[in-house]
Amino acid sequence: MAIRLAILGSGSAGNATCIEGGGARILLDAGFSCRETAGRLRSVGVEPHRLDALVITHDHADHVRGAALFSRTYDVPVYCTRGTGRAAGIDRERVVMKEIQAGTPFSILGMSLMPFAVPHDAVETVGYMVECEGRRIGYATDLGHPAEAVRSGLRDCDLLVLESNHDVEMLRSGPYPETVKERVLSRHGHLDNETAADLACEAASDRTRLIVLAHLSRTNNRPGLALRAMRERFERAGRRPPRLHPAEQASSSPWFEA
Repeated sequence: MAIRLAILGSGSAGNATCIEGGGARILLDAGFSCRETAGRLRSVGVEPHRLDALVITHDHADHVRGAALFSRTYDVPVYCTRGTGRAAGIDRERVVMKEIQAGTPFSILGMSLMPFAVPHDAVETVGYMVECEGRRIGYATDLGHPAEAVRSGLRDCDLLVLESNHDVEMLRSGPYPETVKERVLSRHGHLDNETAADLACEAASDRTRLIVLAHLSRTNNRPGLALRAMRERFERAGRRPPRLHPAEQASSSPWFEA
């Protein structure tokens, strides 16, 4: 095993993913409370104090809600951009924060991470390409459109975690206020099923064994719709899709090896 991950939860109520490889163990986002995050880690066999880093994508609450307290409680350094740290209100006098920058790779023990810019309505949102011993995981949620940096960051990975947030018709006819609908549908909002499928089909190569569909809306999507859009897009391209797994909000996934 070179690298593996477990999705602890994915959606508007909280996001967190544990990744292991190269002797390192990191938590990618901490959108649940400190207690809930610790419990979800233990549910996949990881003690919180055994983490080497907490790596953040952006400052929205469903990605950083428990970050500062978790960092202090378990003595885990936080890696994020300067803008994200400021917007999230992370107190650098109480939390060990290491600044990262989109386009500049960094390492945590034997794990290499390349952050790339993601178009979203937060400060300095990033996704990550995580590599260890030649195996790659591409991770991008909360993005309004598949910008070139995103496409490059996700290309030719063994495992993809990609947002498939909403079905456009469900969103348009659903209960959200019009202002919220406009935000979600904007180029700095969230990725719909069809656009996610297009991006996945472009990014996936023969080495891509699994695509995890993340950040599914409980109001404006269904796992079956997201999976169907993904399968049909690969079929139209004359390709067999990799294994597909819809991430859940309420429970953790099994471990997936890249």
